[in-house]
Amino acid sequence: MLGRYQRGECTAEEQRRIRAWYDGLGAEQQLDLDAEERAALLATVWQRIATQTTGRLPTVASAVPAASRTNRTWPSSLAWAAAAVLVLGTGLTGVYLSRNAVSTPEGEPARSTAAAWVVHTNPTARPVAVALLDGTLVTLAPASSLKYPRRFQGPQRTVYLTGEGFFDVFHDAAHPFLVYTDQVVTTVLGTSFTVRAHAGQPSVVVRVNTGRVRVAPRSRAAGTPANAPASVVVVPNQQAVYSAARQQLRRELVAAPVLLAPQPFVFDNRPVAEVLAALEKAYGVSIAYDAAAVRNCTLNLSLGSEPLFKKLDIICEALGATYGKADGRILFHSRPCLPE
Repeated sequence: MLGRYQRGECTAEEQRRIRAWYDGLGAEQQLDLDAEERAALLATVWQRIATQTTGRLPTVASAVPAASRTNRTWPSSLAWAAAAVLVLGTGLTGVYLSRNAVSTPEGEPARSTAAAWVVHTNPTARPVAVALLDGTLVTLAPASSLKYPRRFQGPQRTVYLTGEGFFDVFHDAAHPFLVYTDQVVTTVLGTSFTVRAHAGQPSVVVRVNTGRVRVAPRSRAAGTPANAPASVVVVPNQQAVYSAARQQLRRELVAAPVLLAPQPFVFDNRPVAEVLAALEKAYGVSIAYDAAAVRNCTLNLSLGSEPLFKKLDIICEALGATYGKADGRILFHSRPCLPE
């Protein structure tokens, strides 16, 4: 992410995250880890830095300065540490681990008692970073809590969230990562996404930044409609929204889709199908339309940095068309064009 930030390629949300994490670099707190756990976390951190910058996996001895291989707080005062934090997309100096013992929630399968549970609550007014020993990085929003085992054991990596958290999950195809809230469970292999599940709010929202996640209700209550989906798969620029009151799980587009694959939007008398395909590629969205209706339609226009839906408004105005949204897709409706 640091490289993209320096090249000016980050989205507005990613720039906000980097600035927020950088502002928190000076707030050093002691990591409550034993020597073995500290070594494991440090190895994973440097593995992530290496793979995201050079594509090679270093050893801890070769990658970490000798002065850093001690049992102390993270050296945020050093320039290399600040750069590493930004590459990883989180501020390790903001990590605080609470040793509160928490039992496994009722209804969940029993897990090894060797993996003590840790609860991290953010009582501050700004996001804080939590680094898990598997390399997963979590940004915990204010008034939110994350519960996780000190060491992941077994075939799955399971955590429990109350409130809101942004997850940058370390890829491990053999050990899926599961985020439980009161209402839904989100399953991933390696991706980044946000879960918003504040107590008392009517809906749980899962929004994807990269990769794919599967979202499912934790249970199907009596009276759930027979045609209700058991789960939905969500990709970037989509979100899953679950309403417990309605027993309804739906997939939808985010309010402001971000540009995923920058490209020019200059069209000189080009077919409408080509213009729509360019939008699909740029924003990673699916646009459904009647191919026969737009067969003879062409456009001569130049689009710039307008948001996706503004671009669609311009296209619709030029064609006398309309569009709607359903199930995470765009439905484009155009009148047939006469052949020239």
